[in-house]
Amino acid sequence: MLLQFKLYLIAVLYFFGALFMIFFPPRNFKLSGSGAKIRMSRSVGHGLKYEKYVDYSDMVTAAERMARDDPGVVRLVRLKPPTAENRSIIALELHSDKQSKKPGILIMGALNGMAWGSPNAILELAEKLLYDSSYQTPFFNDYDWYLIPMGNPDGIHFTQAQRDLQPLNVQEWSQNLTARRRSRPAEWHKNVDRASESDSCFGTNINRNFAFHWQDDVKKTPGRCSQWFPGVEPFSTHEAQALRKYVDRLGDTIELAVHIHASFEPKKELLLYPWRYSKRHPSNYHALQDIGEYAARLSRLPDGRIYEVHQSSNDGRVAGSITDYLTGVVGTELVYLLKPYHRKYPIYTDSKHLKAYVEKAISATLSLVRGWRRSTNQNTLTFFGKDVEF
Repeated sequence: MLLQFKLYLIAVLYFFGALFMIFFPPRNFKLSGSGAKIRMSRSVGHGLKYEKYVDYSDMVTAAERMARDDPGVVRLVRLKPPTAENRSIIALELHSDKQSKKPGILIMGALNGMAWGSPNAILELAEKLLYDSSYQTPFFNDYDWYLIPMGNPDGIHFTQAQRDLQPLNVQEWSQNLTARRRSRPAEWHKNVDRASESDSCFGTNINRNFAFHWQDDVKKTPGRCSQWFPGVEPFSTHEAQALRKYVDRLGDTIELAVHIHASFEPKKELLLYPWRYSKRHPSNYHALQDIGEYAARLSRLPDGRIYEVHQSSNDGRVAGSITDYLTGVVGTELVYLLKPYHRKYPIYTDSKHLKAYVEKAISATLSLVRGWRRSTNQNTLTFFGKDVEF
């Protein structure tokens, strides 16, 4: 009798489950034409595919390979204008089904010249979304992904090329032309654009160069030697111009955006949201905080800590950032700045540090997606307090 009751109960559960799948299909997109085409998948393993810090050439080669191997789902876009040193910012667009409109997720990295691991994290994420069966559902098949692995290719090239030289205080390095031949700046957060060839100080901080409350955080513009120099005017850098054109074109296609940055302070790893220029809360402050806290708990750091989650300006006001531009101008509802720990000028062959950064960045990024899904009940059910995705 008990066995029969259990069988009846299982049958009823399956019946209601089938009804739920009919009325609430598990693909989170609007069908148009033929509907979704589920791709064949294969595992990419747990190790790093890119086992050293990728440079610009490595990044382009990897992006071109993905577009060549999977032209039906990968589109490579070269943003214009190119940089001061004639490098194109590369965007990878991943669409599991081009016949359907899905929510868009924008992931950007390496706007800072010292965030070497950020392109690795985004390329590894692309590999997992494309080729790892455990990531295709619920991530790849349910969203359109727009990935920018290296937003500051000139700055990354500049710092990587000088990695073996002795460090020197930035101010002294900028002014002492003789010292430059045998030393590198102790830190470099800018690109390498120049007002003229004779300038001893050069470079602009791209993430201070966007036209949303530009320079609202200071009474006096930092000088050109400063690592926080915002440019002579908004969008004076080719990088900011290229990124603006791209995100403006995407517009309301993007519903979640993550800037994968880096924290250069040990034990201070952050998950931040707008505004950066002001202490005023955004209108969706509670949703941003709740999703961020959920993601932080889900992506707990290896030593048991969790990311600090709060509004960006709590750590000091910063104007002209791309995250504020996305929120204030493009109108993206959910925008986050992710800062896992990253050493300044890490040992180039230190795959252990690189792997830790990449794993933390990917885990937190996907946890933000999960938090967003949970907040809107997208393909998520809760059983006895535990969220189950399908």
